[in-house]
Amino acid sequence: MYRITQCLSVGPFASSERAEKLLAAGVTHVLNVSDVPSHVAAGDNSFADVVWVPMSDSRRLAPATVIQAINALHELASAPGAHVYVHCVAGQIRSPTILWLYLMACGVPLQDARDWIEKRAKDAVAGHYRMVDREHVSLAQKHGSKYYLPHPRPDVIVPFPLSEDAEE
Repeated sequence: MYRITQCLSVGPFASSERAEKLLAAGVTHVLNVSDVPSHVAAGDNSFADVVWVPMSDSRRLAPATVIQAINALHELASAPGAHVYVHCVAGQIRSPTILWLYLMACGVPLQDARDWIEKRAKDAVAGHYRMVDREHVSLAQKHGSKYYLPHPRPDVIVPFPLSEDAEE
């Protein structure tokens, strides 16, 4: 797990085996953007919510999928005290790309959002060329400025300190 902001993390698939570590690290919500259904569920002594927005990393995202994913992330991240883990299979393309789009939707400049992710998450590519282009960036920014700002939890867009980052 790689902490990107105070409340948002990315990483590989949230397997049943990994769930205990995620919960111990304070993760409360999970957004699965892989093409495989979740192996974790919401419930007592577990996550508050688990959402799956299936997508491929081998082709451009449909605009509707972008909106569905960033809306899901916004809803999860806006819950009081939420720490959202965004994952795909390897944590290298889909989850960093969706988090990147969401950060920009929340007003973080493109390069800052990319740097926050890529400096904290080993092997992550935020905004991978196979998945998104300038139109996706514009869509996320316009959608976010209309629906997400001001953010109900400003700590969602505060970068996690680099010196404290560690893979868990």
